[in-house]
Amino acid sequence: MASRARVRAPELIGRGGWLNTGGTDLTLTDLRGRIVILDFWTFCCVNCLHVLDELRELEEKHHDTVVIVGVHSPKFVHEAEHQAVVDAVERYEVHHPVLDDPELATWKQYAVRAWPTLVVIDPEGYVVAQHAGEGHAHALETLVAQLEAEHAAKGTLRRGDGPYAHPSPDHHPSTSFAPLLMEPVPPSSASPVRRCCCPAAPSSSRTPPAISWWSSRRTARAWCGGSARASAALTTARASGPGSASPRGSPCSPTAPWPSPTP
Repeated sequence: MASRARVRAPELIGRGGWLNTGGTDLTLTDLRGRIVILDFWTFCCVNCLHVLDELRELEEKHHDTVVIVGVHSPKFVHEAEHQAVVDAVERYEVHHPVLDDPELATWKQYAVRAWPTLVVIDPEGYVVAQHAGEGHAHALETLVAQLEAEHAAKGTLRRGDGPYAHPSPDHHPSTSFAPLLMEPVPPSSASPVRRCCCPAAPSSSRTPPAISWWSSRRTARAWCGGSARASAALTTARASGPGSASPRGSPCSPTAPWPSPTP
């Protein structure tokens, strides 16, 4: 196997704490011996929601060697609210640990510049790959198989149950919906230049196109919180067919205009 450049993975930190771990704070030391995939996402990003679906098959197939860790990194002020993250994790049926990082601390440590971004950490704690955007399922599957074989041979692969813990049964997601017009999180001078898969906020006269005709039902249930207007957007988009929303694939510029639904 060709040698790969390796960089020691920075520790995971986030003021919002951990979800889906039963109250336990995870560290990369705890996950040593496992293949860790960090998913930098935010719940108002449709491409991020597609990646959640792409990762499900991988984490089911490699449940004893791979640990997916979501790092929720907000773009909008509302997305930085902890309860909104809790609700989104339940609404989108995220069944892996999620770090709530409202101040983008881990985002900055990994020099992430786009939503979504996937970072692969090998069983010895080194970063071995990074992918921005969606559509990387095949590349991830190939890399995971290589890492499993390599580290099984070295004796550094640890198999077993993952750290996921189902939320307490008495939790119910909030019924309040996020506003359609949201204020972006103000960038600090220390923040990296960020590119996002979510276009700039729409004018009040436009129907949000974040849900398209090809979106899954899970994605379609909510746009930034589950508004009835988003459900109407789904109906309009499906009737319009392809082209009614931003295409799948690489992240787009945060200043990109909102595309108008196809007539």
